Order: sequence, then C-alpha cells, then structure tokens
Amino acid sequence: MNNLFDILPVFVWNGIFSFITALSTGLAMAFLTTFYLKQRDERTRVSGVILEKRVNTEQKILDCLEGLSFHREMPRKDSERYYILLKEWDFNLPNGQNLQYADVFSDADSFREFFKGFEKIIAANKLWLGQKTLFHLTLMQAYFSWVNTLLIMLQRVHLPDGHKLTEDELSELADGLILLIGVTLDDEIGGLLAHLEVLMVDSIYRLDMKRPKTSLMRDGLLNRDTLKINKVLSTQTALGTDRENYFSLVVLLVFIKKNIPLDKEAIMHAALNLDG
Repeated sequence: MNNLFDILPVFVWNGIFSFITALSTGLAMAFLTTFYLKQRDERTRVSGVILEKRVNTEQKILDCLEGLSFHREMPRKDSERYYILLKEWDFNLPNGQNLQYADVFSDADSFREFFKGFEKIIAANKLWLGQKTLFHLTLMQAYFSWVNTLLIMLQRVHLPDGHKLTEDELSELADGLILLIGVTLDDEIGGLLAHLEVLMVDSIYRLDMKRPKTSLMRDGLLNRDTLKINKVLSTQTALGTDRENYFSLVVLLVFIKKNIPLDKEAIMHAALNLDG
C-alpha cells in the first residue's frame, strides 16, 4: 500500500480526493433535495385535501344558513301595530313600518329546526374549518342559543294564580316572539352572515391551516375563548345590549295573552326578575 502511494504522483491523489469529495457532496445534495421535494409534495397533498374538505364543508354550512338570506315582509295590517309596540321599547327598526325578517324566524318550529341543524353541522365539520371561521361560527351558535333562551323564558314568567299558560298559548307566544326577534335582529344577523362569508373566502384563498390548540369546552366553558364570545355578545350585539328590552318583550307578550294589565314600569320590574 505504501508503494502505491509512492508510485502515484501527488496530483493524481489530489484528483482522486477531489472526485470523492465531489461525489460525496453530490450524493448529499441529491439526498437533501429528494427529501425536501418529498416533504413539499406531502405538504401540497395535505393542503389539497384540506382545501377540498374546507370548500365542501363551508358550502354545507352556507346551505344550512340559506334560510337567513331569504326574507319575508310582514303584512301591513300586522306591521303597523307591531311597529308601535317595538318602537315603544326602543328597538331599532331601520326599515320603518316595513317589518322584514328571515324565513327561519317565521315561527318557533322553523327556528328550532334551523338551530338544531346549525349546531349539528358545526359539530360534524369543525375539524376542517380555519381558526377565524370556526370562532365566528361558534359566536353565531352562541348568538342563536341566546335567542332560543328567550323562547324558553316564556315558561318562566311569574303569573298570578289562575293564569297558567296552556300548551297552545305557549306555542302561539313562541311563534309571535320569534317573529318579533327576527324583525328586530334582521340587520344584525345579515351582518354576521356577511362577515362569515368574508372569513370563508379568506380561509380558502389564503389557506390558513392554523387550528385552535384548545377546546372551547375546556374548564367548564370558563376559558378565554368562551369568555371572549360572551363579552362580544353582551357588549357588541343588539341582542346583548338590548337584552333587558327583550326580557320585557317576553313579559309583555305573556301578560297580553292572559289579559293582565301592566304598566311599563311593572313590566320592566318583572323582566328584571326574569333575568335573575
């Protein structure tokens, strides 16, 4: 072996070492390039799957919310008296006596069916949604949950002895209440829906794959995200800022149904007790 080193000139050995070095470098570069391309192809494949699932999921949700986009207008004979009633309690009515409402607020059964389907479709598809879209949908879910709570409150109004509501009366009251809620919140619900569509478009074209690291259900709902949703609902929505008026509306409709006279101050007092 020593003789071999002695026989071959130095420049030959330098050439051999240079060739080995170049070969090693080339193999390393090829390995790294192949690894990088495989990683990039895998990310592209995963992104494609997520994009397809997200598009399909968001289309399902928009289909579910279609009833919020289809509007009805209350007949003039009803709108005039309801307009006076709602203005008396300082509800915002941007269309004046032309009282409009989304189709899902036509009656209580339509709203409950819509709300049940909305909750179901979010639960089944939330894993494919972007972080901002999911938060806004959860906000809307809580929003409609508050509306549903107003329907439940019809059964909690304290009535004098002998004035208990029948099942038929509760059903009629629920239909009337959800209709008036739909009228007063029509603009706001339209704004929530429009913002949702913007978030959905952004989540597709920008494909933000960030996901919440924690669940909204953690700590018995006493977590930062849930508290943020409650704060937004309480301070930045008409449903929250006018909640005392909505409680008063519940009491008023019940007492009108039972022909019990009450002045405005007494109704507000009963509504505060209902809130508690």
